[in-house]
Amino acid sequence: MEQSVDCAELLRFFSVLSHDLKSPIFAVDGFSELLLTDYLEHLDEEGQDFLKRIRSSSQHMKRVLDDMSHMIKLLGRPTVRRPTPLREIVEEVLLKYNFLVDEGGVRVDVPQEMPTVNVDPEKMREAIGEIVANALFFTDRPKGQREVAIELSRDGDSRRLCVRDNGIGIDSRYVGQVFELGGMSKLDKQRGGGPGYGLFLAKRLIEAHGGKIAVDSTLGQGTTVCFTIPG
Repeated sequence: MEQSVDCAELLRFFSVLSHDLKSPIFAVDGFSELLLTDYLEHLDEEGQDFLKRIRSSSQHMKRVLDDMSHMIKLLGRPTVRRPTPLREIVEEVLLKYNFLVDEGGVRVDVPQEMPTVNVDPEKMREAIGEIVANALFFTDRPKGQREVAIELSRDGDSRRLCVRDNGIGIDSRYVGQVFELGGMSKLDKQRGGGPGYGLFLAKRLIEAHGGKIAVDSTLGQGTTVCFTIPG
């Protein structure tokens, strides 16, 4: 009889895989750096271009590997809740992405009153961060016309938090896929925004708190991602 692989076993597998990939990727990156430093003048223009592409690709692989390792560790550990001011989490997220806010001239609206919630601070910070990062990244509006709003409301015994943007929106063909692994990478492949697992991770982290997450979007007008957390 065929047996399914449980989540814990998959996480262990990816953890081992991530560890085993580090050495060859670091070797490619290190040797390509040495070639660029000490042997670049021995290559013609085309050879230099090839070498720079190798270095760029190896660095991209390192970033993806680091992100994957972080995601595995985060999903693999238990959710440890404690009373945490939601404003503290939101401010940390906005500080992390401050360069995108400043660079894009983004207007960010945050509620004046924000409650203390019983959450795992690291997991909730990561979940909100991934949602905010997508809101900041997927926009074509001119600098100074970009908007992101964080909204809070009650939903029965839960808190409902929404991140609303006026960005490019999501094609209706892909709205149902945005929380899948790699789902957001289909939104705009030309942007080079990474492997597209941000909302996948956010969904898993919200669900680990007993909450639910949903997206509403109109192409060319913007996207709203809302989730609930108990309390």
